[in-house]
Amino acid sequence: MQSLHDTHVKLLAFDILSLIPSSSHPNTVIRKGTHILSRAETLDIVTFWEHKSDRFLKFTINDGTGCIPCVIWLNQLTSPYFSHRCPPDVRRIAEVAKSFATVVQIGVLVRVRGKVGVYRGNVQLTVVDVVVERDPNAEIVHEGGRSESISTKVGFDEGGGGGF
Repeated sequence: MQSLHDTHVKLLAFDILSLIPSSSHPNTVIRKGTHILSRAETLDIVTFWEHKSDRFLKFTINDGTGCIPCVIWLNQLTSPYFSHRCPPDVRRIAEVAKSFATVVQIGVLVRVRGKVGVYRGNVQLTVVDVVVERDPNAEIVHEGGRSESISTKVGFDEGGGGGF
């Protein structure tokens, strides 16, 4: 199996939603049974938004091929997960997460990078980076780059014509 474990792989929503959890590699997913992934990048429009103050921002992005659930955790200052880390580092992580949460608005085109995971049986992205995309051609470039970068990085046969 080829591993792209810590690489943010550019994927469409359809591709992300078709990922399945790996039984042999914790915290990873498998693409078409042959490639281990843990991170993805996508460029989509925000279509749903739910904010639980000081807990999380849950939102959905849609690129026309599907809707990807995303979450930005905002509970770094109260979560036991961060208790072993240096307090100034945790405060900085919390500030960055809050700044990401402020740019996510319905109807906005965003570039999201995150860790692919499964929550309640559904694939979701736990966001590590989100940027508002201001270039109107970004979606076309992202989709074109995705095809090239995935087939190059993962070694898909370009002549197959079937996609991913």
